[in-house]
Amino acid sequence: MLQLSNVQAKIASFNPRAEKHGDENVPAGDVKFELRTHSSVLDAFDKSYRSFLFRKPDLEGEQQPLLEGDTLTALAKPNLKPLKLDEKFTGYTLRISRGLEASDGLHLVDVDLSNFTFEPISGGSVSLTFSATVHPDADEAGELCSLIQEIVDITLEPPQADKQRKAA
Repeated sequence: MLQLSNVQAKIASFNPRAEKHGDENVPAGDVKFELRTHSSVLDAFDKSYRSFLFRKPDLEGEQQPLLEGDTLTALAKPNLKPLKLDEKFTGYTLRISRGLEASDGLHLVDVDLSNFTFEPISGGSVSLTFSATVHPDADEAGELCSLIQEIVDITLEPPQADKQRKAA
């Protein structure tokens, strides 16, 4: 289950739209995030992803582990294109802030995560992009628009185990 705490990410785009809930139009939008993080984030999706994409460095010139105990830093399949995950994770809580202005940040609930792309980076990092479907009010939508192409801090909290739904 994916969980991020105060991770820097770029808001690549925000696409506002409306969703039909019965006869009613409800504000919605898709926020695309881009970030770089340690490859251990892959374990939140499947424990085998990391060992599929990374291996222990064994050639001269390959980056050696920077963190003690982290031996998977070399690319296992350097010619592999970025991988896309066709799963949707629902019921998340998303917090977005601009660093020191954390108390003034956005707090969005019932967020759906999808469109994951993983690109392994030599040295044990991964470039992660994903979309978050949100239901902002007018002020929150305006704030999201003002954050496009900005670096923000995000926190993603998964739903409680009994409320998690995983949809294809």
